[in-house]
Amino acid sequence: MHFDLAHAVVTVTALIVTNLVLKSAGVINEENKHQWNWKVVLAYFVVVLIINLVWPI
Repeated sequence: MHFDLAHAVVTVTALIVTNLVLKSAGVINEENKHQWNWKVVLAYFVVVLIINLVWPI
């Protein structure tokens, strides 16, 4: 199995940035940060999809 460390680092960094953007936009707040949120799941999915479309393994 091929494991691309650079791809993993970029993906994790993009998800952290996405998380920070969602917090600053008010989608994630202290009251609901441990609850299931479809907006967060969709945002993470889109970010990972875009990374994998631009940089396929």
